[in-house]
Amino acid sequence: MHPAAPVIDTQDKWGIVCKDFPFRLVGEVKELPAQNWFDEHGAEEYVPPQLFIAPYDLAVEFAYKGAMFSANAAIRGFLDYLTGADGAGHGASLRIYDTYTRTGRQKVRYISVENDLIHRFEQDGDVFTFTVNFRVNDPVTDITL
Repeated sequence: MHPAAPVIDTQDKWGIVCKDFPFRLVGEVKELPAQNWFDEHGAEEYVPPQLFIAPYDLAVEFAYKGAMFSANAAIRGFLDYLTGADGAGHGASLRIYDTYTRTGRQKVRYISVENDLIHRFEQDGDVFTFTVNFRVNDPVTDITL
């Protein structure tokens, strides 16, 4: 197991802020084994003493604002971190934290970035928004800063 990675403020490091974080307090239950007999109503389902929560995917919208023509390097650095390609080896398995709900999740990993980069040039630089998809593999453990 890798040692815990330091907390990284994406705004300080890459100029990237979280624009929309659809945090889930409780996820869906894992599918239960069942026998669906064709000659009977309903299903014969095994219900254990405790129901377990399934992993889920999370689409997080980010925004970048920086100097003119600086977005490519900043967003690439952020995505390299998320995939562990930055050389530090901490980003491939993440802990995420939402300041609004004051809780987060662990065992989170990058899945993909949406091809919805919205780019605007403003007088003072680049502005981009983009969506990153994550898989939350531990949907029940609450973490705090």
